[in-house]
Amino acid sequence: MAKSRPLLRRLPLAAAATVAALLVAGTLASGQAASADSAPKNAANPATPTTVSADSLPTPQIDGLVTTQAIIGATIYAGGEFTSARPTGAAPGTKTVKRWNLLSYNVVTGVLNTSFAPQLNGQVKAIVAAPDGKSVYVAGAFTKIGSTAYSHIAKLNPTTGAPTTTFRPTVNYTVSSLAARGTTVYLGGTFTTVNGKTRIGAAAVSTTNGGLTTWAPRALGGSVNALVVAPDGSKVVAGGTFTSMNGQTNPGYGIAALDTATGKSLPWAMNSTVRDAGPNSGITSLTADSTGLYGSGYVYGNGGNVEGSFRADWKTGRLTWLEDCHGDTYATAVTANAEYVAGHAHFCGNIGGFPEGTIHHGIAFSKAATGRIATNLSPSYQNFAGQPSPTLLNWFPDFNDGTYTGLDQSTWSVAAGGKYVVYGGEFTEVNGVPQQGLARFAIPSLAPNKVGPVDSGDAFVPTASSPQDGRVTLTWPANGDRDNTTLVYKIYRDEQPTPIGQVSADSSIWNRPQVTWTDTGLVPGESHSYRLTATDPFGNRAVGGLVTATVGGSAPTGYSASVYAQHPSHFWRFDQPTGAVVTDLGGPADQQPQAGVTAGDDGSSADGTASSTFDGSSAGTSSTATAASAPSVLSVEAWFRTTGTGGSIVGFGSAKEGLSASADRRLSVGADGRLSFGVYTKAKIGVTSPVAVNDGAWHQAVGTFDGKTMQLYVDGQLVVSRTNLTAAAAATGFWRVGGDTSWTSSPMFTGSIDDVSIYPVALTPAQVQAQFEAARPTAAATPAP
Repeated sequence: MAKSRPLLRRLPLAAAATVAALLVAGTLASGQAASADSAPKNAANPATPTTVSADSLPTPQIDGLVTTQAIIGATIYAGGEFTSARPTGAAPGTKTVKRWNLLSYNVVTGVLNTSFAPQLNGQVKAIVAAPDGKSVYVAGAFTKIGSTAYSHIAKLNPTTGAPTTTFRPTVNYTVSSLAARGTTVYLGGTFTTVNGKTRIGAAAVSTTNGGLTTWAPRALGGSVNALVVAPDGSKVVAGGTFTSMNGQTNPGYGIAALDTATGKSLPWAMNSTVRDAGPNSGITSLTADSTGLYGSGYVYGNGGNVEGSFRADWKTGRLTWLEDCHGDTYATAVTANAEYVAGHAHFCGNIGGFPEGTIHHGIAFSKAATGRIATNLSPSYQNFAGQPSPTLLNWFPDFNDGTYTGLDQSTWSVAAGGKYVVYGGEFTEVNGVPQQGLARFAIPSLAPNKVGPVDSGDAFVPTASSPQDGRVTLTWPANGDRDNTTLVYKIYRDEQPTPIGQVSADSSIWNRPQVTWTDTGLVPGESHSYRLTATDPFGNRAVGGLVTATVGGSAPTGYSASVYAQHPSHFWRFDQPTGAVVTDLGGPADQQPQAGVTAGDDGSSADGTASSTFDGSSAGTSSTATAASAPSVLSVEAWFRTTGTGGSIVGFGSAKEGLSASADRRLSVGADGRLSFGVYTKAKIGVTSPVAVNDGAWHQAVGTFDGKTMQLYVDGQLVVSRTNLTAAAAATGFWRVGGDTSWTSSPMFTGSIDDVSIYPVALTPAQVQAQFEAARPTAAATPAP
């Protein structure tokens, strides 16, 4: 695929070979699997497992690049290109000790092992434990350890780093990957001979003396970057940039399953879907546990189609799931309940994750398939719509870009074992704190859990308004937390020590839905100051800055009072003069009607306000002015009157004008005159009223969605519902009234619209009925069935 992605800050084409040389080898995940993270609402749900904390623990630092790691028992081994190590907190060039492209440290304490310091003269690209646990095999571009020749592979004492002199295979070029089982060590790379015999990219030697075996698959067209042995020992799976294996290309294009005894190719179904190989793409890592094979890929140009990660079934090689996040993935590691990846993902929107923009260098996914990939809208990427997908978890430690390779990269390696997850690369900061090349994360019971809400002070101030008499409405974008979804917000008035209210809301670093709270019973004309705090489940608290508001005139009554009682995020009455802005009485997002919207029609309620008429033309629409994140839990309410056959009443769209490329969270009238409500989750999910509503009478329409259940109300009555749904897809855009892309009919609405409101919760049947009764429509609505 030819791709143009300026946000990636990617390397030039001329550096493609350099990237291939830096790709991480298969990573060992030995020992007891980690459990992981912070505080999900339901840790037993496979879609929301607990992850490790985002706290970066004290860990040694290096002065270059880490491209491979392995956790073996209580020891972490890290290899790459570097010349020294130093303790956490030490500035570059201070408190350094010599290390030659390989080091080890204690997984529990993060303290460097002083006795392990073998002197390798070139990059280390692969590390794997000996099957008996008594040695460590390392491989890469090195040709000497100390003054003794070791051609690209060595067997080391795990404590002292001393090489085993009786294990000295002769490999003529770089070894990029290793796997070991029983009495055999499997090698992958770009070599063509081992011990003087022809071996094209793959070979196997004895664990004791390095003697060459008869295992000799032929990987042509590229390197073998990753190797892993199936838990039952029946097969070795190879991944890399090779374009054929044993003369076959499916399987064999970038990935292949090989008999452990003969090296012959075995069926591996996922290669029909995942096609990464050649000079511009490839499989970058493979990770194994009993649940399946996990791997990752990269693409830069033509020849590949997957930049994310995947899980495959051991028996058949069929895909269990695929995540098609955009941005190359260099390494994968798995714990008991989650997959962690290293790379530079910049878009995960097709699986309900973050939109295009910020690059995330370390992210995590559920091990279970929990949904399906949505239609890809970017022409530069493969469309995997309908493929099973995992859940993107709320774990977003911040790694900066390093400078060592000159490729604007950050993390290159990740490994997991026991209760820890470790990252390596060329980054120099983690969560804004200096920490070069290595980072360590632990399960919450072992972590300090001090990573809290990210915004405070002037970056965390609500908008305050008093559109209703005797009330002040505070509206703010939710704060974000790197490893917690649910935050509790407390509201303080006039610098008093006791909060006057609180509300909880779900958010993430990248998804900040609007939160609203209304202070009531105030004296008109008085001024009050307000301050927010946000607290995560571990008690980390962010304190915001002050905002001041003057309380407006007299208290609301009738229908408006019933709306305010439910704390709307937005409330547009559409009783403005023609051409004027429609004030948002619930939040900060005023509507801007176009020329096809005429004010002054009689309103839907008995409180004396007017409505607006929408003429059904392309100019017969109104929109908020500033893009915002769409709420994941919501109620959408509107009053409407029409005799037409179609059109969107209100919804959330990606465009402020014209027709949106994506639109949902929508109330609309279909071609058959029936009312529909729809939300995009992994696909278009909607419900439709059983009878038509285009009878020329005023109707109340309310659609609610709480992440699991969708309900549609007409005139105060629940008319249809749908359950067992998944979370709404993240979206950024505008609230559109009177016309936009519709799922059920033509886009533009013809008729009158009044009193549109959006809520950050799913209204209850009693609340919907109360609002209907408070309105007392001036024209009797047809009773809902």
